[in-house]
Amino acid sequence: MKSYSAALAAALLLIAPSAALAQAGSKGAVRVGVLLPLTGNTAWAGKTNRIAAAIAAEEVNAQDLAGGYKIELVFGDSQCEPRAAHDQAQRLISQERVQLLIGEWCSSASIAVAQVANDEKVPLLVNISTADQIAGDAGPYAFQSSMQNRYSQQREAALLEKDFKFESVAIIVENNDFGLTFRKNMIALMQKAGKKVVLDVTQDRNDTNWYATITRIPASKPDLVIVSISAVQAANFVKQYAEAGIPTPLFSDYPPPPRIFERQVGMQAGKIGLVRAAFFVKSETNTPAQKEFVAKLEARAQKELNEAHDVTYWDVASYDAVRLVADAIKRGGPQAADYLKAMAATKIDLVLGHYEFDEKRGAKPDGLNFVFIRTKPDGSIEVVQ
Repeated sequence: MKSYSAALAAALLLIAPSAALAQAGSKGAVRVGVLLPLTGNTAWAGKTNRIAAAIAAEEVNAQDLAGGYKIELVFGDSQCEPRAAHDQAQRLISQERVQLLIGEWCSSASIAVAQVANDEKVPLLVNISTADQIAGDAGPYAFQSSMQNRYSQQREAALLEKDFKFESVAIIVENNDFGLTFRKNMIALMQKAGKKVVLDVTQDRNDTNWYATITRIPASKPDLVIVSISAVQAANFVKQYAEAGIPTPLFSDYPPPPRIFERQVGMQAGKIGLVRAAFFVKSETNTPAQKEFVAKLEARAQKELNEAHDVTYWDVASYDAVRLVADAIKRGGPQAADYLKAMAATKIDLVLGHYEFDEKRGAKPDGLNFVFIRTKPDGSIEVVQ
């Protein structure tokens, strides 16, 4: 009898994992549209963001993290542009029959997607764009899991007052939704701190020549230059800033990706002692979950793209977004009304940190990671806070 019981127990142990895995998909599949820049100037990020999202979907399905539903990702090439993002969102909804959306990368593109999502009553999770109030302004079908500009600028302003000695600033941004919200927030924070804004410039994001703007800096005599420029354009700006020999200290918002940026203009950034914000940087201080994710993505990028990859915030945000969607499906199901209620009640720890949403469907900032890094003269980086 004892031997029979032992044999039965052993058999159940062998069967149980298979039964658990088989449950994923027992309630059907949920098609999730993911909008990423897979071509264009930002495709360098989109291709690894896609892999990160795929890893998350594989884990969700393997571990039944969506409560019996299988997640099927359908990708759209939104190119970091509003028109392309709008059209791809429409295609995913009308042709691919997705039930939920994730994306986009650039704030102006995400605003366009949010309009489509609200019009079509398809829930959207804005996971990367950080312009203020994308979800709050779009309507009830949008959530924003990224830290909004106003929160990151509050942290940036606190660092500047603590570590930099200055009374006047120049503020230079790109003329888009992301840059303009940064500009609005930073001007207000500087004025509140009693600092004088002596130069305030916006420039088209497609204009690669920053010399005309840079040459205005010496005449205005700021103690500090603060910039918010896209990842691609930031390299052009820093190169031209260093070449111009401007001695004024430079601080950047988070877009330049750690180490990827340094491979482009690390020596120039080190020459001027560039300090910038970052939502994530690979380091010894990473949490176990972050180290595990970095190892997975580095291996997959090497295998699928045949290249070494330095993991970015955008990669992590793409992974976390799929996990957030799966968690809401698990608790509420994929039908829009129930899913939205479940997403609003989210409380979960993922790779970037702890996620909860406020009454305007934006992520509460306290649980999310935020650091500051400096490029050293040899082109390497160090975490300064």
